[in-house]
Amino acid sequence: MPPGGPPDTTPPALLKITPESGSVGVMPRAVEFTFDEVVSERPRGAPDLRSIVVISPGSGKPEVDWARNRIVIRPRGGWRQNTAYAVTILPGLTDLRTNATTTAFRTVFATGNAIPDGAMRGAAFDWMAGKPAPRARIDATIPPDTILTYSIAADSLGWFALGTLPPARYLVRAWIDANNNGTRDPREPWDTATVTVVDSARHDFYMIPRDTLGAHIAEAAFGDSTTIRLKFDHGLRGAPPLVPSQVTVRRYRDSSAIAVGSVATAAAFDSAQALAKAAREDSALRADTTTKGRQALARRDSLRIAAQRDSLARAQIDSLRAMRDTAKKAPAPVLRRPAPPTEFVIVLAEPVSAGEAVRLTARDVQAVVGPPRSSDRVVARPRPAPRDTTQRRPPPGGT
Repeated sequence: MPPGGPPDTTPPALLKITPESGSVGVMPRAVEFTFDEVVSERPRGAPDLRSIVVISPGSGKPEVDWARNRIVIRPRGGWRQNTAYAVTILPGLTDLRTNATTTAFRTVFATGNAIPDGAMRGAAFDWMAGKPAPRARIDATIPPDTILTYSIAADSLGWFALGTLPPARYLVRAWIDANNNGTRDPREPWDTATVTVVDSARHDFYMIPRDTLGAHIAEAAFGDSTTIRLKFDHGLRGAPPLVPSQVTVRRYRDSSAIAVGSVATAAAFDSAQALAKAAREDSALRADTTTKGRQALARRDSLRIAAQRDSLARAQIDSLRAMRDTAKKAPAPVLRRPAPPTEFVIVLAEPVSAGEAVRLTARDVQAVVGPPRSSDRVVARPRPAPRDTTQRRPPPGGT
């Protein structure tokens, strides 16, 4: 047999944790995680091992030593008396063949005689994207002490559970650790809240970028002769977030004003357009009483009925599979606040000719955070592509 054996495709497996989880009245020199193989000093998606190790509570990044198949962890300044600790290695630990772990490893112990059972649970969302934020970081402190921090990272779905908390009123900050360095950088989205924990508390975090300059127009383009689609760099707030009186459109050549008929979010405009298109197509099909038209109508109706039957059949199959699957799967968290809109469609009262430019101004636009801001953008309606007249048609009967 050739040397080396079969290829290794499994990530490191945990063999032992010292001290064992649930231990009380211990003052370890360090916490050691022992694995079944040599682990790499470079985890997946993070700059170093310190970035995927969390000590809760802690003050700053921990001291992490690599010892081949062991990871040795200590807090800066040593362990405190009468304190319960949770030490976690986040997913991303790899072996020498870059096989990465997908679950976290954790031990909970106390240097005193008890482990508090207080917990804070919830979900972390990327509010601008309108979806959960896997691996988001959550930090909690008890004011006025802002040094000792209870920390955890959300799981792959966006859920988090911060445990071993004594009863207190916590200042909590959640952020999206985009570069996985364990530190909140200035441009990373974040959210904050004050949460009181007696035994258990629930709070969801909606993280957005914080910008003191407000929102401005990032993109703008003509959809057709009477619509302009624009996008802001931050989500807007308000009901409605943007109204026609805030928008001014002037022709670039002579500064003459073009009246704005309406303003809608891109999602609402596209939905209305799709419904209107479907209604027009339906009316056209029903108005066509020719044999070909009746056949097209019957074909469309049969396709719709078949799609409904397929949908019901898939739902029944999924239900049966769910009944057979005995493994409990946590559902993904559901966004309870609508994502702040960033894209809008401006409908003009009169058309703009091809090749003509306009100056679009949005005044006093209010972002979710930051002061109101005005911005403008010059937008040109593109000319149609010129026809290729160099290719002559062959003469009748020619080649």
